[in-house]
Amino acid sequence: MKKIIGLFFFFITTCSFGQSQNEVIDSLFYGQKGIKIKYPDVGIVVGIYKNGIVNYYSLGTRVKNGTELLDSTTIFEVGSATKTFTALLLANEISNKKIDRNSYIDKYLVNKIKLPPALKDKVKLTDLASHQSGLPNLSNDKYFDDLLNKDSINPFRFVDKKYLMNVLKETDILNNYGHYQYNNYAFSLLGYILEIKNKLAYESLIKKDILIPLKMNQTSFSVPKVSNVAGLYNQQGEQMNYLILKSVNPAGGLKSNAVDLINYMKAFILPNKFDKAIALTQQVFYDDKNRKVGLGWDIKNDYYQKDGDTFGNSCLMRYNTSKKIAIVVLSNHQNGQLVSDAVDFIYERINN
Repeated sequence: MKKIIGLFFFFITTCSFGQSQNEVIDSLFYGQKGIKIKYPDVGIVVGIYKNGIVNYYSLGTRVKNGTELLDSTTIFEVGSATKTFTALLLANEISNKKIDRNSYIDKYLVNKIKLPPALKDKVKLTDLASHQSGLPNLSNDKYFDDLLNKDSINPFRFVDKKYLMNVLKETDILNNYGHYQYNNYAFSLLGYILEIKNKLAYESLIKKDILIPLKMNQTSFSVPKVSNVAGLYNQQGEQMNYLILKSVNPAGGLKSNAVDLINYMKAFILPNKFDKAIALTQQVFYDDKNRKVGLGWDIKNDYYQKDGDTFGNSCLMRYNTSKKIAIVVLSNHQNGQLVSDAVDFIYERINN
């Protein structure tokens, strides 16, 4: 609530919690301390599902100083929101009894690498999907520093499957195994293991097992070829490039839009073929005084959510199963705080 007070104090002190969705969005976008005033160059798209009804709202243009407006079908990089897809793929394999939920990574890598002793029969696939593997993370470690030194614009373009295996070879200790550490490497490795298990490229697996069944026709790992794409800007408003992630795709490579992401979250709320797998992603796999984590999702008091930041876009998805609410906010600037505050603002006012 403190974040909302800091960003939208005017709304909290003057707006009624009985507002319609249109009034809530109007306040969010155009209020005296709304996004249009505070972030005049930022464009965002909002999708809301509630009571069986979907509404979409947009603010701004695709690119700075442009004329083409953002809309519900505009494609954004969704970054780490991709992790929920990778986790669902794992959960689906487990629920269909193709993978044991207690399987270690050893079983699937036996023909690829001889694991160091510290990793032997230690790291479960579910550890990878719940950020407690203790493996290097490609985020704030020596590997990320090395990648940035090679290319500060697209550091992950050097991460292929050989690179993933070399990281394992060099890992002689699991730092903080069993404790939470946000981990891009773990999800990259999980994607590779799922690829090995199914003898099909990870990107093709996601398409076959998730995107096609859920009719997410505009979601892919490819650089968009359509014209309706969001610009890519960092917080300073500088133009950025699409990320080239290669073997890091399972941790953050998807591009999508509000329509597809609302369809995706509806699958977590309404009965469908993924019910058992989704129930597994919603179980608590990690719990401490600061957080609860399922498979791919952060678990809060009454909702599940996952954010995603790239160098040029930000995304946040949130859903509530009991109230049957889903919200997605997408920004054409990298600003995780903005999309988080926006989702909080909307959720507080429609969660009744």
